[in-house]
Amino acid sequence: MPSHPLVLDTAVQVRLHWTLNGLDAFNVLGGIVSGGFINDQTKADALDAAIKTGYTSSGLKALQATTTSLISAGIRDVRAAHQVEYVGTNAAVPGTGTGDPLPNAVAAVVTLRTGLAGKSFRGRSYFGGATEGQNDGAGQIATAYNTALVAFMTAVQAAMGASTISLAVLSRPRFDKVTPFAMTYPGAITLVTAIVARDTLWDSQRRRKT
Repeated sequence: MPSHPLVLDTAVQVRLHWTLNGLDAFNVLGGIVSGGFINDQTKADALDAAIKTGYTSSGLKALQATTTSLISAGIRDVRAAHQVEYVGTNAAVPGTGTGDPLPNAVAAVVTLRTGLAGKSFRGRSYFGGATEGQNDGAGQIATAYNTALVAFMTAVQAAMGASTISLAVLSRPRFDKVTPFAMTYPGAITLVTAIVARDTLWDSQRRRKT
């Protein structure tokens, strides 16, 4: 079936680029923008700088391994098809935690909730790169690590807001498998109302785009 470019009337994507032990990893977040929003390099650089500041102030940087780095934040406008992604150009920020890193596939999860119920209206972001010290004696996520993750995502939300982007959960349009260009669901972009770490269980995330 032919692929369909992602297009939603009021949406952008914000992509966080990490490296974990030299391997690329990404968080792809949705955002709601107004009709007057203009994406450009200046806006991407400002968002990139603010998110990297939040990486430090949230305490997450101090709990992630020195082999983990936040490389960049980028913005892609999806209100029209095939728009370029503008990627922040500020210096990468490595973790400063002491100790060996956990395996790349081991990730903690932050849940993004909206005012609506159902899978299309909830988001999950996976974060790897923690030090072994964030795995407690019971083999679960240390409380401080979950707290730092929620604080970091809250800082990302604030940084996006300062760039006139509202953190949101994006669900892609769906198309009929028999009639490829017949849309069965138009997609949605729904404002995030809560950021939570629901449990202390590590998840396994091998596809490093979440």
